[in-house]
Amino acid sequence: MPKKIYLSSGIPLIIEKMNNFKSFVLGIWIKHGSRHEPQEKNGLSHFIEHLFFQGTKKRDAKTISLEIDSLGGDLNAFTTREFTSIYIKGLKDQLSKSSDLLCDLYSNPLFPEQEIEKERSVILDEIRMVNDSPEEFAHDIFMENAFQNSLGLPILGKENSVTNITREDIIKCFKNYYGVANTLICCAGNFDENELIAFLEKNIKKRNSKTILLNAPAKFSPGIKVYEKELHEVHLCLGFETVPFRHEDRLPLTLLNCIVGGSVSSRLFQEIREKRGLAYNIYSFVSFYSDTGVFGIYTASDPKKINKVIKIIMDILKNLPDSLKQEEIDRAKIQIISQIIYSSETPSSVMQTLAYNEIYLGEVYKVKEQIEQINKIKFEDIRIMTDYLKKDNFNLTVLGPIKKEKISI
Repeated sequence: MPKKIYLSSGIPLIIEKMNNFKSFVLGIWIKHGSRHEPQEKNGLSHFIEHLFFQGTKKRDAKTISLEIDSLGGDLNAFTTREFTSIYIKGLKDQLSKSSDLLCDLYSNPLFPEQEIEKERSVILDEIRMVNDSPEEFAHDIFMENAFQNSLGLPILGKENSVTNITREDIIKCFKNYYGVANTLICCAGNFDENELIAFLEKNIKKRNSKTILLNAPAKFSPGIKVYEKELHEVHLCLGFETVPFRHEDRLPLTLLNCIVGGSVSSRLFQEIREKRGLAYNIYSFVSFYSDTGVFGIYTASDPKKINKVIKIIMDILKNLPDSLKQEEIDRAKIQIISQIIYSSETPSSVMQTLAYNEIYLGEVYKVKEQIEQINKIKFEDIRIMTDYLKKDNFNLTVLGPIKKEKISI
Protein backbone atom coordinates (compact mmCIF):
# COMPACT_ATOMS: atom_id res chain seq x y z
CA MET A 1 0.00 0.00 0.00
CA PRO A 2 1.59 3.34 -1.01
CA LYS A 3 2.17 5.84 1.76
CA LYS A 4 3.04 9.54 1.67
CA ILE A 5 4.70 11.40 4.52
CA TYR A 6 6.69 14.62 4.81
CA LEU A 7 10.21 14.95 6.13
CA SER A 8 10.88 17.80 8.55
CA SER A 9 12.42 19.71 5.65
CA GLY A 10 9.08 19.67 3.84
CA ILE A 11 10.22 17.21 1.18
CA PRO A 12 7.52 14.59 0.45
CA LEU A 13 8.54 10.95 0.85
CA ILE A 14 6.38 8.38 -0.94
CA ILE A 15 7.02 4.75 -0.05
CA GLU A 16 5.63 1.32 -0.84
CA LYS A 17 6.75 -1.74 1.08
CA MET A 18 7.22 -4.94 -0.96
CA ASN A 19 8.42 -7.43 1.63
CA ASN A 20 8.53 -10.40 -0.76
CA PHE A 21 11.63 -8.83 -2.35
CA LYS A 22 15.17 -8.73 -1.04
CA SER A 23 15.98 -5.36 -2.57
CA PHE A 24 14.75 -1.79 -2.67
CA VAL A 25 14.99 1.21 -5.01
CA LEU A 26 15.38 4.72 -3.61
CA GLY A 27 15.03 7.72 -5.89
CA ILE A 28 15.41 11.47 -5.51
CA TRP A 29 13.37 13.42 -8.07
CA ILE A 30 13.84 17.08 -8.94
CA LYS A 31 11.15 18.86 -10.93
CA HIS A 32 13.63 20.52 -13.28
CA GLY A 33 14.13 19.38 -16.87
CA SER A 34 15.01 20.68 -20.30
CA ARG A 35 11.84 22.76 -20.71
CA HIS A 36 12.80 24.87 -17.68
CA GLU A 37 16.10 26.01 -19.21
CA PRO A 38 16.90 29.20 -21.13
CA GLN A 39 17.34 28.28 -24.79
CA GLU A 40 20.94 29.47 -24.79
CA LYS A 41 21.66 27.09 -21.87
CA ASN A 42 19.74 24.12 -23.29
CA GLY A 43 21.12 20.87 -21.84
CA LEU A 44 21.83 22.34 -18.39
CA SER A 45 19.65 19.85 -16.46
CA HIS A 46 21.22 16.89 -18.23
CA PHE A 47 24.68 18.36 -17.57
CA ILE A 48 23.93 18.57 -13.84
CA GLU A 49 22.66 14.98 -13.89
CA HIS A 50 26.03 13.83 -15.24
CA LEU A 51 27.91 15.85 -12.64
CA PHE A 52 26.09 14.27 -9.68
CA PHE A 53 28.46 11.31 -10.16
CA GLN A 54 31.65 13.35 -10.45
CA GLY A 55 32.52 14.12 -6.88
CA THR A 56 31.24 15.34 -3.50
CA LYS A 57 32.93 16.65 -0.37
CA LYS A 58 33.39 13.03 0.83
CA ARG A 59 33.88 11.10 -2.43
CA ASP A 60 35.61 11.62 -5.75
CA ALA A 61 34.26 10.08 -8.98
CA LYS A 62 36.35 6.90 -8.71
CA THR A 63 35.36 6.35 -5.07
CA ILE A 64 31.69 6.62 -6.04
CA SER A 65 32.15 3.95 -8.73
CA LEU A 66 34.08 1.61 -6.41
CA GLU A 67 31.56 2.05 -3.60
CA ILE A 68 28.45 1.22 -5.64
CA ASP A 69 30.13 -1.88 -7.08
CA SER A 70 31.25 -2.93 -3.59
CA LEU A 71 27.61 -2.71 -2.47
CA GLY A 72 26.47 -4.81 -5.42
CA GLY A 73 24.04 -2.05 -6.27
CA ASP A 74 22.97 -0.01 -9.25
CA LEU A 75 23.37 3.78 -9.20
CA ASN A 76 21.96 5.76 -12.09
CA ALA A 77 20.07 8.87 -13.21
CA PHE A 78 18.08 10.28 -16.10
CA THR A 79 16.70 13.60 -17.29
CA THR A 80 13.41 14.30 -19.05
CA ARG A 81 11.70 17.43 -20.33
CA GLU A 82 10.11 18.09 -16.95
CA PHE A 83 12.23 16.44 -14.23
CA THR A 84 15.52 14.80 -13.27
CA SER A 85 15.88 11.60 -11.25
CA ILE A 86 18.85 10.07 -9.46
CA TYR A 87 18.31 6.65 -7.89
CA ILE A 88 19.99 3.67 -6.30
CA LYS A 89 19.01 0.00 -6.19
CA GLY A 90 20.36 -2.10 -3.37
CA LEU A 91 19.88 -5.11 -1.14
CA LYS A 92 17.79 -4.74 2.00
CA ASP A 93 20.76 -5.08 4.36
CA GLN A 94 22.63 -2.33 2.48
CA LEU A 95 19.99 0.36 3.08
CA SER A 96 22.13 2.65 5.23
CA LYS A 97 25.23 2.51 3.02
CA SER A 98 23.21 2.86 -0.20
CA SER A 99 21.19 5.76 1.19
CA ASP A 100 24.35 7.47 2.44
CA LEU A 101 25.81 7.35 -1.05
CA LEU A 102 22.68 8.67 -2.80
CA CYS A 103 22.08 11.42 -0.24
CA ASP A 104 25.68 12.55 -0.56
CA LEU A 105 25.45 12.85 -4.35
CA TYR A 106 22.29 14.94 -4.09
CA SER A 107 23.25 17.08 -1.10
CA ASN A 108 26.96 17.72 -1.57
CA PRO A 109 28.03 17.84 -5.25
CA LEU A 110 31.21 19.82 -5.84
CA PHE A 111 30.96 20.34 -9.61
CA PRO A 112 34.77 20.38 -9.98
CA GLU A 113 36.00 22.32 -13.00
CA GLN A 114 38.08 19.47 -14.43
CA GLU A 115 35.10 17.10 -14.24
CA ILE A 116 32.85 19.67 -15.92
CA GLU A 117 35.18 19.79 -18.91
CA LYS A 118 35.44 16.00 -19.05
CA GLU A 119 31.66 15.55 -18.91
CA ARG A 120 31.15 18.31 -21.47
CA SER A 121 33.15 16.21 -23.91
CA VAL A 122 31.16 13.09 -22.99
CA ILE A 123 27.83 14.89 -23.48
CA LEU A 124 28.88 16.33 -26.83
CA ASP A 125 29.69 12.77 -27.95
CA GLU A 126 26.27 11.67 -26.65
CA ILE A 127 24.56 14.41 -28.70
CA ARG A 128 26.46 13.39 -31.84
CA MET A 129 25.54 9.76 -31.24
CA VAL A 130 21.82 10.68 -31.10
CA ASN A 131 22.19 12.79 -34.25
CA ASP A 132 23.69 9.73 -35.97
CA SER A 133 20.69 7.60 -34.92
CA PRO A 134 17.87 8.52 -37.35
CA GLU A 135 15.02 7.25 -35.19
CA GLU A 136 16.14 9.14 -32.07
CA PHE A 137 16.99 12.25 -34.08
CA ALA A 138 13.60 12.18 -35.83
CA HIS A 139 11.83 12.17 -32.45
CA ASP A 140 13.96 15.08 -31.22
CA ILE A 141 13.37 17.30 -34.24
CA PHE A 142 9.67 16.39 -34.25
CA MET A 143 9.31 17.75 -30.70
CA GLU A 144 11.29 20.84 -31.67
CA ASN A 145 8.98 21.47 -34.60
CA ALA A 146 5.76 20.62 -32.78
CA PHE A 147 6.56 22.73 -29.70
CA GLN A 148 8.76 25.59 -30.79
CA ASN A 149 9.25 26.95 -27.31
CA SER A 150 10.79 25.40 -24.20
CA LEU A 151 9.01 22.02 -24.33
CA GLY A 152 10.55 21.29 -27.73
CA LEU A 153 14.14 21.81 -26.58
CA PRO A 154 16.19 18.59 -26.79
CA ILE A 155 16.90 17.01 -23.41
CA LEU A 156 20.61 16.58 -24.11
CA GLY A 157 20.93 20.12 -25.39
CA LYS A 158 22.65 21.20 -28.59
CA GLU A 159 26.34 21.30 -29.31
CA ASN A 160 26.54 25.11 -29.20
CA SER A 161 24.50 25.48 -25.99
CA VAL A 162 26.35 22.71 -24.12
CA THR A 163 29.68 24.17 -25.24
CA ASN A 164 28.75 27.51 -23.68
CA ILE A 165 27.47 26.26 -20.29
CA THR A 166 29.79 27.45 -17.51
CA ARG A 167 30.45 26.24 -13.97
CA GLU A 168 28.73 29.42 -12.78
CA ASP A 169 25.59 28.45 -14.77
CA ILE A 170 25.62 24.98 -13.20
CA ILE A 171 26.05 26.19 -9.61
CA LYS A 172 23.43 28.94 -10.01
CA CYS A 173 20.85 26.51 -11.44
CA PHE A 174 21.57 23.92 -8.74
CA LYS A 175 21.26 26.45 -5.89
CA ASN A 176 18.10 28.01 -7.34
CA TYR A 177 16.09 24.91 -8.21
CA TYR A 178 17.50 21.67 -6.76
CA GLY A 179 16.05 22.16 -3.30
CA VAL A 180 13.03 21.57 -1.10
CA ALA A 181 10.43 23.32 -3.28
CA ASN A 182 11.10 21.05 -6.27
CA THR A 183 12.23 17.75 -4.71
CA LEU A 184 10.49 14.52 -3.78
CA ILE A 185 11.85 11.16 -2.65
CA CYS A 186 10.36 7.76 -3.47
CA CYS A 187 11.26 4.29 -2.24
CA ALA A 188 9.84 0.88 -3.09
CA GLY A 189 10.85 -2.64 -2.13
CA ASN A 190 12.02 -4.29 1.07
CA PHE A 191 13.34 -1.77 3.59
CA ASP A 192 12.89 -0.65 7.17
CA GLU A 193 10.64 2.42 7.10
CA ASN A 194 11.87 3.95 10.36
CA GLU A 195 15.51 3.41 9.42
CA LEU A 196 14.95 5.05 6.04
CA ILE A 197 13.16 8.09 7.49
CA ALA A 198 15.79 8.58 10.18
CA PHE A 199 18.55 8.35 7.63
CA LEU A 200 16.94 10.82 5.23
CA GLU A 201 16.25 13.27 8.03
CA LYS A 202 19.93 13.19 8.94
CA ASN A 203 21.51 13.18 5.49
CA ILE A 204 19.27 15.11 3.07
CA LYS A 205 20.42 18.69 3.25
CA LYS A 206 17.59 21.19 3.62
CA ARG A 207 18.26 23.52 0.73
CA ASN A 208 15.72 26.25 0.02
CA SER A 209 14.93 26.79 -3.64
CA LYS A 210 12.77 28.79 -5.98
CA THR A 211 9.55 27.22 -7.21
CA ILE A 212 9.92 26.19 -10.85
CA LEU A 213 8.00 28.31 -13.32
CA LEU A 214 7.60 27.39 -16.98
CA ASN A 215 9.54 29.56 -19.41
CA ALA A 216 6.47 29.48 -21.63
CA PRO A 217 3.27 27.43 -21.83
CA ALA A 218 3.35 24.67 -24.42
CA LYS A 219 2.04 25.78 -27.79
CA PHE A 220 1.55 23.17 -30.50
CA SER A 221 2.61 24.16 -34.03
CA PRO A 222 1.02 22.23 -36.92
CA GLY A 223 3.03 22.00 -40.12
CA ILE A 224 5.32 19.93 -42.31
CA LYS A 225 9.09 20.13 -42.12
CA VAL A 226 11.58 18.06 -44.08
CA TYR A 227 15.25 17.59 -43.22
CA GLU A 228 17.19 16.27 -46.18
CA LYS A 229 19.89 13.82 -45.13
CA GLU A 230 21.77 11.03 -46.87
CA LEU A 231 20.15 7.94 -45.38
CA HIS A 232 18.88 4.67 -46.79
CA GLU A 233 15.33 5.28 -45.50
CA VAL A 234 12.95 8.15 -44.90
CA HIS A 235 12.06 8.51 -41.22
CA LEU A 236 8.98 10.37 -40.08
CA CYS A 237 7.14 11.44 -36.96
CA LEU A 238 3.52 12.48 -37.28
CA GLY A 239 1.92 14.01 -34.20
CA PHE A 240 -1.23 15.59 -32.81
CA GLU A 241 -1.68 17.64 -29.66
CA THR A 242 -3.75 16.00 -26.93
CA VAL A 243 -4.04 16.66 -23.17
CA PRO A 244 -1.94 17.02 -19.99
CA PHE A 245 -1.14 14.08 -17.74
CA ARG A 246 -3.86 14.82 -15.22
CA HIS A 247 -6.65 15.23 -17.81
CA GLU A 248 -9.51 12.71 -17.77
CA ASP A 249 -8.82 11.80 -21.42
CA ARG A 250 -5.33 10.41 -20.67
CA LEU A 251 -6.43 6.82 -20.10
CA PRO A 252 -8.88 6.67 -23.06
CA LEU A 253 -6.11 8.06 -25.28
CA THR A 254 -3.74 5.43 -23.94
CA LEU A 255 -6.22 2.74 -24.98
CA LEU A 256 -6.65 4.33 -28.39
CA ASN A 257 -2.88 4.26 -28.81
CA CYS A 258 -2.90 0.48 -28.33
CA ILE A 259 -5.51 0.16 -31.06
CA VAL A 260 -3.80 2.49 -33.54
CA GLY A 261 -0.17 1.44 -33.26
CA GLY A 262 0.85 0.53 -29.74
CA SER A 263 0.96 -3.23 -30.15
CA VAL A 264 1.60 -6.00 -32.67
CA SER A 265 -2.15 -6.45 -33.18
CA SER A 266 -2.63 -2.71 -33.84
CA ARG A 267 -3.98 -1.37 -37.10
CA LEU A 268 -0.78 0.31 -38.21
CA PHE A 269 1.42 -2.70 -37.51
CA GLN A 270 -0.94 -5.17 -39.10
CA GLU A 271 -1.67 -3.11 -42.21
CA ILE A 272 1.74 -1.60 -42.97
CA ARG A 273 4.18 -4.16 -41.55
CA GLU A 274 2.39 -7.50 -41.64
CA LYS A 275 -0.02 -7.21 -44.56
CA ARG A 276 1.94 -5.00 -46.99
CA GLY A 277 5.56 -5.22 -45.81
CA LEU A 278 6.10 -1.51 -46.37
CA ALA A 279 8.12 -0.86 -43.20
CA TYR A 280 10.11 -2.82 -40.66
CA ASN A 281 9.30 -0.50 -37.78
CA ILE A 282 6.05 1.37 -37.24
CA TYR A 283 4.32 2.33 -34.00
CA SER A 284 2.25 4.99 -32.30
CA PHE A 285 2.96 6.54 -28.90
CA VAL A 286 1.44 8.90 -26.35
CA SER A 287 3.34 11.39 -24.18
CA PHE A 288 1.73 13.48 -21.46
CA TYR A 289 3.21 16.55 -19.81
CA SER A 290 2.11 19.06 -17.17
CA ASP A 291 0.24 21.29 -19.64
CA THR A 292 -0.17 19.32 -22.87
CA GLY A 293 0.24 15.92 -24.53
CA VAL A 294 1.11 14.28 -27.84
CA PHE A 295 -0.28 11.38 -29.84
CA GLY A 296 2.47 10.43 -32.27
CA ILE A 297 3.30 7.92 -35.01
CA TYR A 298 6.81 6.94 -36.09
CA THR A 299 7.94 4.87 -39.05
CA ALA A 300 10.76 4.53 -41.58
CA SER A 301 10.50 3.28 -45.13
CA ASP A 302 12.08 3.23 -48.58
CA PRO A 303 11.88 6.73 -50.16
CA LYS A 304 9.89 5.24 -53.05
CA LYS A 305 7.29 3.83 -50.63
CA ILE A 306 7.01 6.62 -48.07
CA ASN A 307 4.06 8.42 -49.69
CA LYS A 308 2.13 5.18 -49.84
CA VAL A 309 2.88 4.64 -46.16
CA ILE A 310 1.69 8.17 -45.30
CA LYS A 311 -1.53 7.65 -47.24
CA ILE A 312 -2.29 4.39 -45.41
CA ILE A 313 -1.61 6.05 -42.04
CA MET A 314 -3.96 8.94 -42.88
CA ASP A 315 -6.64 6.56 -44.14
CA ILE A 316 -6.45 4.51 -40.96
CA LEU A 317 -6.80 7.64 -38.79
CA LYS A 318 -9.66 9.00 -40.94
CA ASN A 319 -11.62 5.75 -40.74
CA LEU A 320 -11.15 5.21 -37.00
CA PRO A 321 -14.39 6.78 -35.73
CA ASP A 322 -16.62 4.62 -37.93
CA SER A 323 -14.63 1.39 -37.77
CA LEU A 324 -13.82 0.93 -34.09
CA LYS A 325 -14.68 -2.50 -32.71
CA GLN A 326 -15.49 -3.47 -29.16
CA GLU A 327 -13.07 -6.39 -29.38
CA GLU A 328 -10.21 -3.95 -30.10
CA ILE A 329 -11.11 -1.92 -27.02
CA ASP A 330 -11.34 -5.07 -24.88
CA ARG A 331 -7.95 -6.19 -26.14
CA ALA A 332 -6.44 -2.76 -25.42
CA LYS A 333 -7.81 -2.81 -21.88
CA ILE A 334 -6.21 -6.19 -21.23
CA GLN A 335 -2.88 -4.89 -22.58
CA ILE A 336 -2.84 -1.75 -20.42
CA ILE A 337 -4.06 -3.53 -17.29
CA SER A 338 -1.40 -6.20 -17.82
CA GLN A 339 1.29 -3.49 -18.13
CA ILE A 340 0.09 -1.88 -14.90
CA ILE A 341 0.20 -5.23 -13.08
CA TYR A 342 3.63 -6.09 -14.49
CA SER A 343 4.97 -2.70 -13.40
CA SER A 344 3.60 -3.27 -9.91
CA GLU A 345 5.74 -6.39 -9.53
CA THR A 346 9.19 -4.79 -9.55
CA PRO A 347 10.51 -2.19 -7.07
CA SER A 348 12.05 -0.08 -9.86
CA SER A 349 8.78 0.29 -11.75
CA VAL A 350 6.80 0.92 -8.56
CA MET A 351 9.25 3.61 -7.47
CA GLN A 352 8.89 5.37 -10.83
CA THR A 353 5.10 5.11 -10.75
CA LEU A 354 5.01 6.65 -7.27
CA ALA A 355 7.09 9.56 -8.53
CA TYR A 356 5.06 10.18 -11.69
CA ASN A 357 1.81 10.17 -9.74
CA GLU A 358 3.18 12.64 -7.20
CA ILE A 359 4.68 14.94 -9.85
CA TYR A 360 1.67 15.05 -12.15
CA LEU A 361 -1.27 14.18 -9.91
CA GLY A 362 -0.04 15.18 -6.46
CA GLU A 363 -1.45 12.03 -4.89
CA VAL A 364 -0.81 8.39 -4.13
CA TYR A 365 -2.44 6.32 -6.86
CA LYS A 366 -3.20 2.66 -6.14
CA VAL A 367 -3.02 -0.10 -8.76
CA LYS A 368 -6.58 -1.17 -7.98
CA GLU A 369 -7.85 2.37 -8.66
CA GLN A 370 -6.05 2.52 -12.01
CA ILE A 371 -7.55 -0.79 -13.12
CA GLU A 372 -11.02 0.30 -12.04
CA GLN A 373 -10.70 3.53 -14.05
CA ILE A 374 -9.66 1.61 -17.17
CA ASN A 375 -12.50 -0.88 -16.85
CA LYS A 376 -15.02 1.97 -16.62
CA ILE A 377 -14.01 3.35 -20.04
CA LYS A 378 -16.75 2.76 -22.60
CA PHE A 379 -16.84 2.33 -26.36
CA GLU A 380 -18.06 5.88 -26.93
CA ASP A 381 -15.28 7.29 -24.73
CA ILE A 382 -12.70 5.80 -27.10
CA ARG A 383 -14.53 6.89 -30.22
CA ILE A 384 -14.57 10.49 -28.99
CA MET A 385 -10.77 10.33 -28.59
CA THR A 386 -10.40 10.03 -32.36
CA ASP A 387 -11.34 13.73 -32.55
CA TYR A 388 -7.79 14.52 -31.46
CA LEU A 389 -6.44 12.88 -34.62
CA LYS A 390 -7.85 15.32 -37.14
CA LYS A 391 -6.00 15.53 -40.42
CA ASP A 392 -5.75 19.34 -40.50
CA ASN A 393 -4.07 19.70 -37.10
CA PHE A 394 -0.89 17.66 -37.29
CA ASN A 395 2.85 18.17 -37.30
CA LEU A 396 4.80 16.01 -39.73
CA THR A 397 8.58 15.87 -39.42
CA VAL A 398 10.49 13.99 -42.11
CA LEU A 399 14.17 13.04 -42.11
CA GLY A 400 15.98 11.42 -45.01
CA PRO A 401 16.79 11.48 -48.73
CA ILE A 402 13.65 13.30 -49.94
CA LYS A 403 12.59 16.86 -50.74
CA LYS A 404 9.55 18.53 -49.21
CA GLU A 405 7.79 18.87 -52.56
CA LYS A 406 8.01 15.09 -52.95
CA ILE A 407 5.97 14.49 -49.79
CA SER A 408 2.32 13.86 -50.53
CA ILE A 409 -0.36 14.33 -47.85
